[in-house]
Amino acid sequence: MCTKSSRTSGRLRVTQAYIALSDIPGSNPTPKSISLETVGAYEIRMLKGSPSHSGDAPLFWMELFDHETKSSLDSCSFHEIDEALNAFDELISLVKI
Repeated sequence: MCTKSSRTSGRLRVTQAYIALSDIPGSNPTPKSISLETVGAYEIRMLKGSPSHSGDAPLFWMELFDHETKSSLDSCSFHEIDEALNAFDELISLVKI
C-alpha cells in the first residue's frame, strides 16, 4: 500500500518530469525520457511524444517497463498534467500490489 508521503513524492516526480520534458524541443538530441520510479525489475518512465503536425497526437507517454523481460508491460498517452498524475497512480498500483 502506498503511503501518503510516497504518493506525494511520486506525483512530484511526475510534475517535474512533465515540466522538464516540455522544455525539450522536438529537434533536440537530448534523451526524451525520464525514469519516475523503480520497483524491483519494474520501471515507470515518462517519454516525450514525437513531434507531429496533428494537434491530436499525444504530447507524452508513460510506460511500465520490465527489465527482466526487456519489454513494455503497459503504457498510456496524455496531453495534460492531470492525466499524467492519474496514469502514474495507475501504473504504480500495478507494481506495488
